[in-house]
Amino acid sequence: MSTPLRSASLSDLWTRARSRGFGWRSLSLVLAGFVAVLAVNAVSLWTANVLIDQTAAVEHTREVRRALDRTERSIVDAVMAQRGYLLSGQASFLEDEVSARAAAAEEYQALHELLRDNPDQSARLDDTRPLIDERLAITQQIVRDAREGRFTQALQVLRSGRGAELLQQIQIAFDEIDQVERAALGVRQQAAARAEQANLWSSTVGTVLIVIVAALAIFQFSLNFQALMRAHDELDEANRGLEQRVEERTQELRAVNSLVERARDRAEAMLREVNHRVGNSLQLVSSFISLQSRTIADLPSREAFRATQARIEAVSQVHRRLYTSDDMTRVELDGYLTSLTEELSLSLCAGDHPCSIAVEAEELSTTTDRAVAVGVLVAELVTNAVKYAYPGGGGEIRVRLQSEGETTARLTVEDDGVGVADGETAPKGTGLGKTIIAAMARDLRTEVAYVYGPAGLGATLVFDL
Repeated sequence: MSTPLRSASLSDLWTRARSRGFGWRSLSLVLAGFVAVLAVNAVSLWTANVLIDQTAAVEHTREVRRALDRTERSIVDAVMAQRGYLLSGQASFLEDEVSARAAAAEEYQALHELLRDNPDQSARLDDTRPLIDERLAITQQIVRDAREGRFTQALQVLRSGRGAELLQQIQIAFDEIDQVERAALGVRQQAAARAEQANLWSSTVGTVLIVIVAALAIFQFSLNFQALMRAHDELDEANRGLEQRVEERTQELRAVNSLVERARDRAEAMLREVNHRVGNSLQLVSSFISLQSRTIADLPSREAFRATQARIEAVSQVHRRLYTSDDMTRVELDGYLTSLTEELSLSLCAGDHPCSIAVEAEELSTTTDRAVAVGVLVAELVTNAVKYAYPGGGGEIRVRLQSEGETTARLTVEDDGVGVADGETAPKGTGLGKTIIAAMARDLRTEVAYVYGPAGLGATLVFDL
């Protein structure tokens, strides 16, 4: 009767272990969490795109209104300069009148480009063109008559009232266009607010869902591990009982040994399966967190997700602070480069490489992606200079950032070191460093130009802000 009892206890041990979490339960939980996170992430991406579009529409409407105001001010400035010249005869008013007429033409053209996507508004603006041309022509005629001594004729044109009538008609037409844009602005601001709220809700739901899925997964894995340990303990107890029975029942030795070996094989298979499932599931949870973190704009929340991911993967990551302003879309390059070079000085200019790093940076700003690329380039070029420029002692490394036009900047990193010896065709450096520099230059859509010789080495690139 003892042998059937042993077989039944091992079978029950295997059944209980499976009922405590092994099998389809863990897999179903992981798959359900993955599908849910994908759905929430898709909604978050969609709402983010809608928010971007609505924000762009609001800014476009505001720019149209600002352009209307600038155009009207330019016309009024031309009229005021004409009157100032009639009253005082000062030549400075002539220059103001010419500048105002030119500005009015430029602002009108810019306004026309902004309204190109709205046929109704564009048509209203086109209707004002003859009025503006006539009003500016009257202003130009009065100034010309006064300059050439025909004051009586100039006063007659002024007193006719045609100029004032045209200016009033222009202002009425511009007010109609502005009213339409003001109404559109209100609608677009409401749409942007709704999109922002939807994006906030989808991000919040995604965050809560990730936490719930991670907690359930960890809880399930804990149950699995506990079940495995209990099954292992029960198996050990059964083995000890079997060993005692072997001593009493020598005739059942072969059957008992075979049963023990099969039980051990099953336990080892269970252990391998659990280890495999735990590893895969943790990797999936890490992927969920990484996927969700890309849709969250809040930096502390993103850092918290990265910290959770780092703990799960047991990988320590160091995040340097790159944005020093509240505007997450733009980075002030002068402050950023100053902070970056100070950190480089602390880490590089010590021990065998005493050096100093000087920064001359104008107050320029760029997008976060371009700022990261500029920072990586500066770090690589400064590191190369520290390594190779002054092998016999310390020296100065200069980093300069200068504007070239409204949307372009020039970055230069140079030293007064040993330069490049005769026979060499390029500056020293590792293949990895050159690859990184080339990659960052491609991100900036530019190339790094090296100016080197027997004394000193400089690297320069021009990029769009």
